[in-house]
Amino acid sequence: MTRQRSTIKNNATTYGICLLVAAMLWFLNALNKEYATEVAYPVKYGDIPKGKALASEMPREIVLEIKAHGFALLRHKLSTSFLPIALNVHSELLQKDDVMEKEVNMAEIKERLGAQFHSDIQILRVKPESIHVKFVRLASKKVPVVHHARYTLRSQYIMEEGITVTPDSVLVEGPAAIVDTLRAAHLLPRTFNDLHKNVERDVPLAGIPGARPLVEEARVSIKVERSTEGKRNLPVSARSLPPNSSIRVFPATVEVTYHVGLSRYDQVRDSDFLLTADYLQASGAPGALEVKVEKAPAFITNLVISPDRVEFLLEQN
Repeated sequence: MTRQRSTIKNNATTYGICLLVAAMLWFLNALNKEYATEVAYPVKYGDIPKGKALASEMPREIVLEIKAHGFALLRHKLSTSFLPIALNVHSELLQKDDVMEKEVNMAEIKERLGAQFHSDIQILRVKPESIHVKFVRLASKKVPVVHHARYTLRSQYIMEEGITVTPDSVLVEGPAAIVDTLRAAHLLPRTFNDLHKNVERDVPLAGIPGARPLVEEARVSIKVERSTEGKRNLPVSARSLPPNSSIRVFPATVEVTYHVGLSRYDQVRDSDFLLTADYLQASGAPGALEVKVEKAPAFITNLVISPDRVEFLLEQN
């Protein structure tokens, strides 16, 4: 029984070897034959004429009908399967003509394409049969960079200064019809929560359809510091009085409270504020006028007036 199993195993091994040799001989014979087939390749365009940009939709791949022996096809496929075909727009498609628009017959550049392939491979046909090449003249423009940052502050913290962006402007390049209408380059939105220390982040610029900023990102800086409460009693000035008249308001001063960063607490002065009451409001709310803030330091927050309305007495001079 053991000898019989050994004989069967040896026969199976021999059969397998014969089958493998037969397959290899068939494969080698197949590779030795000549084939015509189609292969698609991605295209990379270069040599764009200076001062111009492509405005037409160029094909992203080219289909080549080629003829070669199996060995040549296999060798080429293994060595270039991930490489795009390079087409030099100026020297190959336009042949250095100073044109803005041209219909290029791909059969005319078949030989130049063939130079990128092994000599054993013959290009029979190129698809598409033609490419429409259209240019627009390039323009450049410097535009401000606009951030779209949102933030929240931890309790008892305040922004030391406004959000800054570096660089604050960028040069954008593209077709004149697009660039001339640009007003700004925008950063992608970013959110910063619970800020209690300074933040600096590099933020990418959003894409500009048809144009290209010459920098890809800008730095967003947010400076924060601890805040404290300030309090002052300030006079109220009257506005829009009738001719030959004066007004007295009650109370004559109101209390103003606000939050300010510790580093600027001593910079706040009474003269930095202007509180007013407009007499023209009297017809809408007899006997009381709303107190409004016409001027206050830009670096304070959470300003509250108490009381926010004052009574008045109009006197004729």
